[in-house]
Amino acid sequence: MLFDAQINAVLTGTLFRKILNNEHLTLLEYYALTGILIGNNIPFDTAFASGTRKNPASLQLTIHVNPSVTLVSVIALEPGSSVFSPSP
Repeated sequence: MLFDAQINAVLTGTLFRKILNNEHLTLLEYYALTGILIGNNIPFDTAFASGTRKNPASLQLTIHVNPSVTLVSVIALEPGSSVFSPSP
């Protein structure tokens, strides 16, 4: 039950709402988000793709809610289309 409350708090927070609304997220905000995940002992993975002429620098954040549910978000650090493609 405690884990569910922690996940709920993270998912309803301002930073995660920015991700869901596909808003630009600064690197400092991303650090804060990962700090929240770590502080609440919520498992996650992250991947980084450096920017190119065609694609902006971006991050892919995968939050492991339980063994069968993961949330995957792509966070562009600059305007443009990310290197990461959405999962099916």
